[in-house]
Parts: sequence; C-alpha cells; structure tokens
Amino acid sequence: MSLVGRYSKFSKDPLYMSEVFSNRNKKPVHSCIFDYVQKLIFSGEYDSKRKLPTDHQLMRQFGVSRATVVKAMRDLEHRGLVDRRPGIGSFAKLNAHPHHTLFSVLIAGLGDTEFFEPICAAIALSCHKNNHGLLWGDLTDIHKKKLTEQSCQTIVRGLVAKKVSGVFFVPDELDDENENNDSNQMLVDAISNAGIKIVLIDRDICTFPSSGPHDVVGIDNFRAGFDQTNHLIQNGCRRILYLTRPGILSTKTARIAGYCHAMEQAGLERGQRWICQGNVRDALLIDEILSHKPDGIACFHDPIAAELIQSLLLRNIAIPRQIKIIGLDDVKYSQLIQVPLTTIRQPCRDIGIQATNLMIERIHGVSLPPRHVFMPTELIVRDSTSLQT
Repeated sequence: MSLVGRYSKFSKDPLYMSEVFSNRNKKPVHSCIFDYVQKLIFSGEYDSKRKLPTDHQLMRQFGVSRATVVKAMRDLEHRGLVDRRPGIGSFAKLNAHPHHTLFSVLIAGLGDTEFFEPICAAIALSCHKNNHGLLWGDLTDIHKKKLTEQSCQTIVRGLVAKKVSGVFFVPDELDDENENNDSNQMLVDAISNAGIKIVLIDRDICTFPSSGPHDVVGIDNFRAGFDQTNHLIQNGCRRILYLTRPGILSTKTARIAGYCHAMEQAGLERGQRWICQGNVRDALLIDEILSHKPDGIACFHDPIAAELIQSLLLRNIAIPRQIKIIGLDDVKYSQLIQVPLTTIRQPCRDIGIQATNLMIERIHGVSLPPRHVFMPTELIVRDSTSLQT
C-alpha cells in the first residue's frame, strides 16, 4: 500500500484512483493533485485537526517533484481549503468541508430539448461526488413569459428558505417584440441581491458582444458560427444562408456574427437578407429559403437542421448534392435522421463539470472577475455536407 493509502480510503478505491491517474493525460498533474486533496477534504475524512498527507507522501503517490505538489497545495490554500503550517503540516480549514451546501438548477423549459439533459446529469454527479445537495427549480412562469417581480421574489424566498447557496441558471429566450422586458435580468438580480451565487450555463444574460457580471460556462458561439460556415465554404458552398428561430439569445447573436465573419473573410455575399428565421415547418419560410437558391445552410442548432432536412426532402431537394446543411449541438438523433447531420458537437458533460467547479470556487469565496469559460467543440462530419464513402 502507498503511504497515502494509509491515510485515505480514496486511495484504496481502485475506480477512484483509476479516474485520478487517467486524468493525468487530460490535465496538468498539479490539477490532479488539487482534485485529489480537495476530495479528501470534502469527504469529511479530514478536518482542521487531522493532518493531510504530507508533500513527500503526495510526491510518492503521484511520482512528481516537490515543486508540483507545492503548486497544488498553494492553490488549495488560495482557495481557502487548506491551512499550511510550516514545520507541522497541512490541514483542512475549519469551514472547508461543505456538509450542508445546497445548489439549485433553474432552466426554463427543461425537457423541451435533450441538449441540457447531459449537462444537468454532470452537475448532479459532480455535486454528489463533492457532497453537495441539488434542487431542481420550476421556471414555468419565465418560460411562458409571465415572470413578474412578485413571482421573482417568490422563487428567491423559496431558495432562501431552503438555504440554497448557489444557482445554476440558463437564461430563457426573449421575444423579439418584448426585448425590453428582460425577465432573465429581473430574476438574476433578485437572486444576487439575496446573496446567492450564480453560474450561468450556455449563455450570458447580455447580448453578444456585451458580457454580464456572472460566471458563464459554455462554448465560444462566435467561433462555432464561424466553424459551421467555414466548413460549408471548404466544401464548395458560395451561397450560404444562416437559419435560426425567432427570439433573442446571446448565443444566437454570437453565432450569426461568426457566420458573417466567415463569409466576409471568404469574400462572399452576406447581409440581413441571407439570415432567415422562423418555423421550419412553415411552407412560406421554405419558399423564402429556396428563393435565395442557397447551396449551403448553417442552422442555429440541430432541431432546426433536422426539420429543415425533412422539409427539403419533401420538396425533392437532394442533400447534400443541391444544398449542404450543418447543425450545432450533436444531439442523439442527429445521426439517425434520413440524411445524417453534420454538426458542431458541444461537450455537454464537461460544461456541467466545469460549471460545478466554478460554483464551488465562488462558494468558497474565491474573489475573481466574472469568467467566461469556453469549452472546446468538435466538428462531426456526416452525410448532410459530405457523402461518406
């Protein structure tokens, strides 16, 4: 048994230690040590009276230099989790163990799309691993555009009564004609004023390129829109439309900006008339799309792209020979539709894990400016832009 094994039940858990060492291929070793010691603290196995594994023990456990261990321990100290006592050892700080920390997830329309399901699952698993509780909030009012100051206060009073310390929030889509009635901002302000920490998921409160005062975890949507369009350009498309749904979202604005930048960079025509929005099931919208005689269409997300493919096939449009189509998200059914969909994959699980890590840092009083964490995406090429051989 390793020296650390004498001190921690986690080092005796082969699944846990396998996860720790597999992470060494994905992140710096000092981050793996940080995660390991944090796990020891959050498990309740160590407190302010029981000395944590020494630097030497951690060096042997991970096979690293003292400098690497010191960096990890200093990071833990800066996060308010560890008290380093020269000549004595390292101890968990008195208030480091979050026995009663409770978080809440507030997503309007949760269940309307499968995109948020793996994100929520990752948040739930991360909270469980770190001994945090998790509540699922009801945002029926905000999703039906009926949120009022009174209902905001009702939501916040419920969070306060349950002693919720942090909220994971996904801002809802606003109506185009009602952009000045920002129910998202109203709710976020009420939560913040109650002293509850907020981490936004997928999108900011503010419209791109502005940014708000809260942490945001998602993808670089400008880059995603650029990558979608650039893929179509590289596949020979020159008359490219951007197709989206009505509504105001920071992600939508950013993706359209990325589309415009890619078109400009390639010296291709762009402009408002090349941006179509509406219900893809509407025959008039399909007429409008076809009137532009596009050879490529970048879609806001996969559900729009899937419905577009179905509508075009009903009109005997050959995909990808006549029109190439790309989506965004890589939802499960995107490879199961009549013409498997090329798309930009979002790392949903990693978004949920990173959101939880940011929340834990905020709960422990880490004083940093608002952070926008962009997780890497991946282009998934299927038949809708390039027939597979």
